[in-house]
Amino acid sequence: MFHPLFINHTNKNISIYIMSVLLYTGLLAGVETISMTSLTEYSKNKNILYLLLGIFIYGIIIPFLIIFSLKFEGIGTVNFLWNIITTVSMIMIGHYVFGDAMNYLHMISAFLGISAIIVLFMANKKKK
Repeated sequence: MFHPLFINHTNKNISIYIMSVLLYTGLLAGVETISMTSLTEYSKNKNILYLLLGIFIYGIIIPFLIIFSLKFEGIGTVNFLWNIITTVSMIMIGHYVFGDAMNYLHMISAFLGISAIIVLFMANKKKK
């Protein structure tokens, strides 16, 4: 049975492939963002529940998400997307949730990160 989330990246339908890769690496980045936010909250408030949540996510959930993501794309692409999405999200969370300073250079770096994701998918589309 065909399911768009369980396709091989050699499938001719590139838009489904892109959505699948973004879904799984986005999920990986989202989970890591939750973990990083929990650990940041622990560093400020010393609530042990935040520390335990961060350790649980990094130690148990993230490894399984990495393994699952690698079924759809190579380690270079997975790691690249994971890092860029997490970095952009943490810039925003740092500013809006924790009051970190943000200036135009932070915004430019977030824009360049998102642009790099677009270029990566254009390069992958060309090699298919």
